[in-house]
Amino acid sequence: MPRRKTAGQRLISDLSHQGDPYAITVMIVEAARIADRLERLDAALTGETQTWLRLTEGRDAVLELRVDNALAEARQQATVLRHLIAEVQRQRLHTKDAPTDDDLAGL
Repeated sequence: MPRRKTAGQRLISDLSHQGDPYAITVMIVEAARIADRLERLDAALTGETQTWLRLTEGRDAVLELRVDNALAEARQQATVLRHLIAEVQRQRLHTKDAPTDDDLAGL
């Protein structure tokens, strides 16, 4: 059975255009990393993985219970992802190959 593409791989396929300037490519790659991170955070939050809770031995053999703040991190990452995608779209509007909605532009 073929392996399912990650959220990041799907996002790169969706956003990338041949001939993209490097600045746009960098933003797309970073957005893909964030999408993959969000996918892993979602797995932790829905109980698919138990990485949000761990027991460690601290100083002087004291046991510490650590709970990661996965939900807050997911919210922050989602906000950054939205901003990156919006910036990619904004920069595309300013490239010379951007389609124009003005039917009279060539007259």
